[in-house]
Amino acid sequence: SRQTSSYTADYMTQGFLARVQYEYGNKYFASASYRRDGSSRFAPGHRWGNFGSVGAAWLISNEGFMSGAGWISMLKIKASYGVQGNDDLYPGSNYARKFYPYADNYTHSYNETTGEYSTDLAYKGNEDLTWESSHSFNAGVDFEFFGSRLNGSAEYFSRKTVDLLYSKDVPLSSGNPTGYYPVNVGSILNDGFELNLDGHFLKSMNVDWTWNVNLSHYRNKILSLDPSVSGEGIKGGNYIYKVGGSLYEAYMRRYAGTDPSSGKGMWYKKVLDSEGEWTGESVTTDIFADADQYEIGSVLPKVYGGFATSLKAYGVDFNATFSFQLGGRYYDGTYQALMHTSSGVGTAWHKDALSSWSPENPDSDIPRLDGDTSVGQTAVDNYLISSNYLSINNITLGYTLPASITDAMKM
Repeated sequence: SRQTSSYTADYMTQGFLARVQYEYGNKYFASASYRRDGSSRFAPGHRWGNFGSVGAAWLISNEGFMSGAGWISMLKIKASYGVQGNDDLYPGSNYARKFYPYADNYTHSYNETTGEYSTDLAYKGNEDLTWESSHSFNAGVDFEFFGSRLNGSAEYFSRKTVDLLYSKDVPLSSGNPTGYYPVNVGSILNDGFELNLDGHFLKSMNVDWTWNVNLSHYRNKILSLDPSVSGEGIKGGNYIYKVGGSLYEAYMRRYAGTDPSSGKGMWYKKVLDSEGEWTGESVTTDIFADADQYEIGSVLPKVYGGFATSLKAYGVDFNATFSFQLGGRYYDGTYQALMHTSSGVGTAWHKDALSSWSPENPDSDIPRLDGDTSVGQTAVDNYLISSNYLSINNITLGYTLPASITDAMKM
């Protein structure tokens, strides 16, 4: 047989950038930038995108009317807005699909009987594919108070991404052998705030005790999806993407405890109307296959960050750093796997299984151990637990010998 193969993996970007900055009286600051970028990943006519940014700041502490506020060392407000482009649709190693998503790709074969070559469509491209763009806005304040004993910054950020590069599922009957098609579709918003503080508890000739803390809050919201899924959303085994929700929305069966009389596990099932729509009411069922999935809410933490302190006094130095997270949730699959109901020699169990339902323990919310392998062995909300934590990242204690001793020791 005759075989031949080759591929081309060329990729090129070209950009033009301009930037201007302005400062007046060490009080007023402004900047602007513009860039025009082209990418070979897009078809001619859709290759070029226009992006840019503007920003401004006001150093209020340098104004004359602030001369009487001696406790303010520095106070500045700032804001910026910018647009950035992204052309990366396929981060994998398939060069033909990564670098030419706009073009149809073909394979070829040789027919021994006819002695001819033929081509078959291997990938359907989209000539209208173009840049994904992110629109970012930031506004905040920087400050130093009380002779730098209290310093910090507070900032709000917002990032809206539109024309998302996405591989849309399509039926094989459409003639697309891959089952997906590259498109620009949907928009997502990420926003939140950040707070950073640092300063001195005590500062003298022999003692310097400093501290710092940082906090972040972040949320994610889906603003639009492809019209084909904008109603019900995109559903998976433990997630759902829908307009108004987030990329971190849990979608699971809801556990209803145990039946006190039988010890069987119970789950919630939606009550549907005559048209098959959920009425908003639910009933319980002890048949796991009949249980429905529900939108459980975002698993993102409400706030996360860290704090630290450092003390230097009379040659002794002490440092401690911590990190934390509050208000989030994660799925404890390890715990779930250890809370099965099957039996067998050498099978590992969690100690909570000792508290499972029995005639002597009818109020337990852990189902009876009777070999029902369907109990809780898929995404169920009672295994969605708090992700709150406090982590001790580092604690260091040291002592620096006085110079009189190190000099005598020739150190």
